[in-house]
Amino acid sequence: MFIVSVSFAQVELVKDPAAKKILDAFSKKAAQSKGVRIKFSYTTDNRQNDYHDTQKGYIFLEGQKFKVIIPKTEIISDGKTVWTYMKEDNEVTLSETDTSEVSIFNPAKLFTAYKHGFKYLLIGEETIENAKYNVIDLYPEDTENNPYSIIRLKINKSTDEIYSVKTSGKSGIDYTFQVAEYKPNIAIPEELFKFDQSKYPDDIEITDMR
Repeated sequence: MFIVSVSFAQVELVKDPAAKKILDAFSKKAAQSKGVRIKFSYTTDNRQNDYHDTQKGYIFLEGQKFKVIIPKTEIISDGKTVWTYMKEDNEVTLSETDTSEVSIFNPAKLFTAYKHGFKYLLIGEETIENAKYNVIDLYPEDTENNPYSIIRLKINKSTDEIYSVKTSGKSGIDYTFQVAEYKPNIAIPEELFKFDQSKYPDDIEITDMR
């Protein structure tokens, strides 16, 4: 239950010191983990046509390197190159890591997004299944060029670990990333963060966008 409720129209957008303290602890906790495995659900809501879809998957994360696995897609990054494999199309696309992208498809960015280009506000506290979470909203400073109007984070008060991220898009599409299981400090093989073509179909199409 929220103990504080503040609407967007009622607040002056600032870098709230109380929110920054929580975000700094959250970011530090993630950075100190040698490796993180996250089991999650990922929901897409299109407010314009009432489309709703939820997928489940895994993230493996170590520093700026990550691998995202969802039913039809795998996204792999060694921190410099991103390989996006679309199973239905049997195609992998290579691109450079976009350090400005804030989404589940760049999970390393989720832990540091607030440091550049955002103002933030501690909205209040919410209790979910007997656990308490700090609720923080991020507002883009560059409102014209950012695809999101607001990003809402829920961070566990006891562990400083992420529970959920919801991005509200100007296009009318919202994305919600919710953690089902968070495992820090696990050993992740280095090869997990590189695309091994031998493990995919021989006729896979490769498109290099770099």
